[in-house]
Amino acid sequence: MVINFRGETVFAGTGRQQFNPDQQTLVFVHGAGMDHTVWLFFERYFSSNGFNVLSIDLPSHGRSSGKPLASIEAAGEWLGELLAQLEIGQAILIGHSMGSLIAFECAARYPRSVAKTVLLGFSYPMTVGPPLLEAAKNNDPAAIDMMVLYGHDIRCQIGGNPVAGTSVINTAKRLLEKNKPGVLFTDLSACNGYANGEIVAQTLTSPAIFISGVRDKMTPPRAAEAMARKVANGTMATVADSGHGVMAEQPEAMQKLLFDAISA
Repeated sequence: MVINFRGETVFAGTGRQQFNPDQQTLVFVHGAGMDHTVWLFFERYFSSNGFNVLSIDLPSHGRSSGKPLASIEAAGEWLGELLAQLEIGQAILIGHSMGSLIAFECAARYPRSVAKTVLLGFSYPMTVGPPLLEAAKNNDPAAIDMMVLYGHDIRCQIGGNPVAGTSVINTAKRLLEKNKPGVLFTDLSACNGYANGEIVAQTLTSPAIFISGVRDKMTPPRAAEAMARKVANGTMATVADSGHGVMAEQPEAMQKLLFDAISA
C-alpha cells in the first residue's frame, strides 16, 4: 500500500488484505535502520485473523521516500498526522526499539487516535554508546557489526533459529546494509537524544504493554519494567531466550504475546 503524505510516499505492508472498517487496525513501527519487513510474520498472521494491518516504512526507510526524521518527537508527530489522514479511528500501535519510542510519543500526542500501545525492546533513556554513534556517522560497517552482535542473543549468533532455513544475524545485517548514508546515524541520534519520556509517562492514559527479551543487552528489561510502573495503565511481559531482536529470535512466543496484548 502506497500513501501520499506530506508530499512524499509512505509504504505500508497490509498482509495483502483489503481494509475492513469494522476491524481493529494494528500499526507496526520498525526500529533504527530497519523497515516493514521485520514484521512480515506478524503482518500475515494478524491480517488473516480479523485485523487490519499497516506495517509502515518510516521516511527514507524501505520503500518510503523523504528524509529520515531527526527526532523521536518529530517522528511521533509524523505518525499521528499519518493516522489522522488515514481516518482509521483508534489504532493499536506496535513498535520495536526506536519504533517503541515513536509509538510511545505518538500515543501521548494523539490520544484520540491510539487505543493502546505495545512496546517491544523499549528503554528510556535509550542511550546509544559513542563508538556506535561515531561508526554510524562515518557510515562505517563496524556500526552494523556492533548492532547485530550486541542486539541478539548468543544462540542466534551460532545459527540457532526457530524458523527453519533463515538466519537472524544475516537477515539483520542485510537490512542494515540497505540504508542510505546518514539514515542509521539519524535514527540512532534520535534515540539517544530523546528526552520526553517522563512527560509522556505522566500524560499517557491508554494502556501500554511493554515486552522485553530476557537477555536483551541493548534495552534491558529492567528499563521497560521501570517505565511500566510509571505509566497509569502499564504492564510488563518478557520473552525467554531472546535478546533485543525479539520478533526474529522468538517469533512464535512473540506472536502469542502480541495476540494476548492486542486482545486484552
